[in-house]
Amino acid sequence: MNQSSVISLIPLIAFLTLFILQALAPRRELAKSGWRRIQHNFFLFLANTVCMRLLVPLSLVGVANWVASENLGLLNLFEIPLSISVLVCVVLLDFAIYWQHVATHKFPILWRFHKVHHADTDMDVTTAIRFHPLELLLSLGYKVILVVMIGVPVLAVIVFELLLFVSPAFNHSNLRLPTWLDASLRLVIATPDVHRAHHSIIVAEQNTNYGFFIIWWDKLFDTYTANPKNAHESMPIGLENSTDQCDRVDQMLLAPFK
Repeated sequence: MNQSSVISLIPLIAFLTLFILQALAPRRELAKSGWRRIQHNFFLFLANTVCMRLLVPLSLVGVANWVASENLGLLNLFEIPLSISVLVCVVLLDFAIYWQHVATHKFPILWRFHKVHHADTDMDVTTAIRFHPLELLLSLGYKVILVVMIGVPVLAVIVFELLLFVSPAFNHSNLRLPTWLDASLRLVIATPDVHRAHHSIIVAEQNTNYGFFIIWWDKLFDTYTANPKNAHESMPIGLENSTDQCDRVDQMLLAPFK
C-alpha cells in the first residue's frame, strides 16, 4: 500500500473509531429514531461524494500542485522553510474557514444551504458529514481561491484536508470526555461539548462556537460560549422553526429551495 493510500484511509479510520467510541461512551442518549437519522446522513454523504467526483474534476491537492509549478501565491514570494510554511498555512486556512462558517450564518442565501446541517435533530459523528452538495461546492471554490492567493504547499493542503474531516468528526461526535480532558483540549481546539452549543435550538447559541478546529478565533472575536443554557444531556438540538426541519435525503436536498 503506497503512502497516498494510507493517508486516504486516515479519515475513514478516524470516523469509524469515533463512531464506535461514541457508542461505548455516549454524552447523551440519542433519539429512538437515531438509526434512521444516521442512515439518511450517510445517504446524503454518499450522494455528495458521487456528485463531487462526477461534476467537479478538481481537488485542492491538484490546485496546490499547479500553484507550486507556477510559483503562484504570496508565500512563494519568500524563501520560507517547508515546516514553517505548512504551520502558517494550516493556521491561516483554519482562520479563513472560521469566517466562512460565520458567513453561512449571517447571509440568508448561504444559510439556506447551511441550515441542512443544523436541521439534524440530534448530534453525533454522522452530523459532520451532513451538508448540502451546493454548500460543499461553494466551500471548495472558496478554498481554491485561498490556496492560489496564499500559495499553499501541497503538504499543507494534505494536513489541512485531514483536519477538515477528522476535527469535525471529533467535535460533532456524541463522545463523553472526562471533564479534565475537555477543559484541557478546549484551551486550543473545539471539543464535542464546545460544538454542541453551536447546534443548540437557541439561535443565540447557534451564533457562537464557529471554529471547526482551533478555538482561539471564537475567543478572540467574542463568539465563544463555554456552556449552553441547558444541560448537554437534555438540550434541544436542531432548528427553532420546525418548518425548516428535514429528515430524509430528498428533503435535505430540496430544503434550500423551499
